[in-house]
Amino acid sequence: LKRVRASAWQSGIGASLGVRKVGDLAAMAAVIFEVECQKTKPGEAVFVVGGPALLGGWDTGKALPLTTDEQRFPKWGLDKPLRLPEEEGEIEYKFVVQQASRSGKATWEEIPGNRKVALVPGKVVTTSSVWDKAGSTNLAQSDLEEEMGARPSQTVERLTAPAAAEVVDTNRHIVEQLDAREPMRKNFSQSLLCLDVDEDEPFDDTQPIVALCKSEVHERIVEQEPAPEPSGPRATVSLKHISSFSALTEMADAIEKEEVRKTRKRESAYEPFNVEVPIVIVTSEVAPYSKTGGLGLVAASYSYEFPRKGHRTMVVSPKYKHYDGISFVCETKVIVSGREEVVKFWHKYEVTGDGKGCDYVFVGHDTIERQGGLYNGDDGREYPDNLFRFTLLSMAAMEAPLILNLGGKGTYGDKVLFLANDWQAGLVPFYLCHKYRRNGCYTQSRAIYVVHNLGYQGQYPHVSACHFFGCEQHMAADLAFGDCINLSKAAIINADRVLTVSPNYTKEIQTPQGGFRLEDFVRAKGDALRLGGILNGIDDVWNPETDKDLHAKYSIDDFVAGKAANKAAIQQQLGLFEDPKVVLIGFVGRLTWQKGVDVMVQIINWLMEDAGNGVTGRCQIVMMGNGEKQYADALRWAEDTYKGRVCGYVGFDPKVEHLLMGGCDLFLMPSRYEPCGLPQMYSQRYGTLPIVHATGGLVDSVKDISAGYETATGFHMTPMSKEKMQEVVYVAAELYLKHTDDFRKMQRNAMSEDFYWPQAMDEYEKAIDTTLYDAPVAR
Repeated sequence: LKRVRASAWQSGIGASLGVRKVGDLAAMAAVIFEVECQKTKPGEAVFVVGGPALLGGWDTGKALPLTTDEQRFPKWGLDKPLRLPEEEGEIEYKFVVQQASRSGKATWEEIPGNRKVALVPGKVVTTSSVWDKAGSTNLAQSDLEEEMGARPSQTVERLTAPAAAEVVDTNRHIVEQLDAREPMRKNFSQSLLCLDVDEDEPFDDTQPIVALCKSEVHERIVEQEPAPEPSGPRATVSLKHISSFSALTEMADAIEKEEVRKTRKRESAYEPFNVEVPIVIVTSEVAPYSKTGGLGLVAASYSYEFPRKGHRTMVVSPKYKHYDGISFVCETKVIVSGREEVVKFWHKYEVTGDGKGCDYVFVGHDTIERQGGLYNGDDGREYPDNLFRFTLLSMAAMEAPLILNLGGKGTYGDKVLFLANDWQAGLVPFYLCHKYRRNGCYTQSRAIYVVHNLGYQGQYPHVSACHFFGCEQHMAADLAFGDCINLSKAAIINADRVLTVSPNYTKEIQTPQGGFRLEDFVRAKGDALRLGGILNGIDDVWNPETDKDLHAKYSIDDFVAGKAANKAAIQQQLGLFEDPKVVLIGFVGRLTWQKGVDVMVQIINWLMEDAGNGVTGRCQIVMMGNGEKQYADALRWAEDTYKGRVCGYVGFDPKVEHLLMGGCDLFLMPSRYEPCGLPQMYSQRYGTLPIVHATGGLVDSVKDISAGYETATGFHMTPMSKEKMQEVVYVAAELYLKHTDDFRKMQRNAMSEDFYWPQAMDEYEKAIDTTLYDAPVAR
């Protein structure tokens, strides 16, 4: 074990500091830079630049990037010490804010002279500063040699958290190495960033998470039977232009929904008072026409559920390409940035059953149709004219109910309920309040702004609001946020009601940790009793009684046999030992820090090790996902190390996801941040108990074991740490292995939960009735 840890240290901390032996530490100096800064805008980061070559030689194009996350923000810092030659003595430096790509103009902090830090041989100096304030504080001086000699493995974990150990190619400049890293959560408010990986890239076991996993493996010789081979090839997908795996899942069509709902026969618990009021859903994506994540699925559900409730319903969304079955209706002119623009309306009517249906209206303009994704190009960069594109969407959506005669039924008129989704539709409440009502139009209409993720805000710098949006100065104040405009801020202030996608997320966005600097505006909405949260529903396709992707369908009455059959099928299909007695744990999701993958992979060795407690060593785990290369490689390494017991499925197959829900005993969802979440609801419907980090909608949808076996449906863990995850996973696995009756009680509880959309729609109808009853927001 000592040899393994020493090796891990050499390939982790030692390599990152440019040394290979412990004795070299005394002949080096290192520094960790930290700064508190709130000057970043979407797409920007804080950098440190200074005289030494490793700090760019005062060239901002070679500056060293700092990182942050939603827990540390507004503090930015280096994830690990930066080694500098001790002969430098005292170095001078400053902080700058610039585009993460280092393109464009850099903003220097305004302090007299430069900052300075004195290097100490054999020590790591941590220096902390505040943007635009002279002077820095020397927080600590760590003796690396003492720490490494006493607790090498803990030193690895401490100095490399949260991204674990990173093996550095010593032939590359450290600035290049850090620049090559994915800028993990460095500004949680920047929008529409995603990472695609090359699934064919060869496995490299020197990646950081892999190194950390290996550092925990005891040297041992284990004789075991050869692992079975998977029964078929594994599907892989590209995640380019995809922000969530939910965008890849299938939805039931209208006929399937109708058939499924006949068997459930759920009666509405609430009779709405305003079904005669039309609903206008404004969204940047709607499945199946356009989708990058959960928003597209939710909008599609709105488009089915509101007509079923009796509302005349219109969805207004961009025409990103020509969709089958759409027809041109008309065009109109709007003014954006002082110019008259022509937008075109295309229409398609989709039947939802019982003689009802939804009007899909697609807004066409030359800037909307692109060859890349919905929001960013093939290079991953956000389109520079997104503000213009989505301003057109909001303006067109405001005109559509007034001018479009759809299906010969006449216009929707000026008494409607606008349901504006996320920042791309954030101008709908703004224009309703400041433009239309002031001119005697839409006086009886209301706007509900739905926050799906407040981490994405639609914030843009250097915009002349009065000119761009055609508004007066006092109106522009609702858009202003520092030297930027912020569409989410404007929407929150001007909406007649703000809803989020779960009650607990509504609480979180009223805090500095979850509000991303908009918490004061959200709290003000709550104080005015115009704030609420409604848990998203799940699609009818997620039903073990009708799921065509299961090996054996089942219900709450025969789930024990049904799940056993699916468990055997998934073990055979994915090359695991067929053993009904082990506890099978599943994970499906993007391989990112936000999803907690870095912690999850650290418990694999512990989970596989038979410690004689009757729990660990009696588990199998299936992890299916794609994303960051270090985590993908960690999955491959885990499968290679524990063949027949671990499946590291780097890729995604919707059919396998369904089979996992049906065959696993436990489902691991350790997301650090999850406004709503859907997989934890899928898993409960299939009797697979979820283990979740207690955040966002995971709290609302999973009843913790602390509530008692008669009520509980899963397991909460907090705080988010390796030790806590081990503790909770142990409790869950032990319950399955040693207390079968109690485990099955919880399974029955979970399968009895109603997460389908009709349940959520009752809450939406209540919110709509309240909103239409209340006086409109006046600014």
